[in-house]
Amino acid sequence: MPRQSVAVPHSELLTRCDRHSEVIRGLVGVGPHLQKLLAELVMIRLFDEFQEALAGIALRLACGTPYVDGTAPGLLTSPAKSTASARALYENFGRPKPKYPKWSKANFINDTTKYVLDASDPFRVACSANGSVIADMQAVRNRIAHANARSREAFADVVKRHYGAKRNNVSPGTLLLSPRFLPTLLERYIVTCRVIATACAKA
Repeated sequence: MPRQSVAVPHSELLTRCDRHSEVIRGLVGVGPHLQKLLAELVMIRLFDEFQEALAGIALRLACGTPYVDGTAPGLLTSPAKSTASARALYENFGRPKPKYPKWSKANFINDTTKYVLDASDPFRVACSANGSVIADMQAVRNRIAHANARSREAFADVVKRHYGAKRNNVSPGTLLLSPRFLPTLLERYIVTCRVIATACAKA
């Protein structure tokens, strides 16, 4: 059975990022309220696709699939024979009880991969180095998708970091498209997802 390529989830994410950028460029043709709603939808899709790409890369690495530049992953186990068995490896290997893999925060990614990939492996290093911005993107995404107290609190922290003070009147759409930040924060997040995924795949 041929090995799957790490380039596949990486290139798929880049293609999706290009589409999101097209949507953002087209926002000038709609009203401000609709702009914010569309920006929030893009953010949800972007972050979910980003997580999917990281999972896809990590599963292939657990199979011993080389990085895009040809270097081998730093495996702590024997290579899995398929992505399904790689998922089981992340869930079970070295754990007293199974734990579902999570890809939405650097500490989750580290916990998911720590028994399979060495701490010095480029995938883990890239995720850890970008932990702060990954957490910010998750907080914005979760505030759009959920209206609970935890998501509001995490989003308020992101707003405070960007505005320098607490701002209760800032919605996710407002933050993402604010002309106060040029390029806009949504555009920065798209670039960030591309950069992190590229580092994770060593492309």
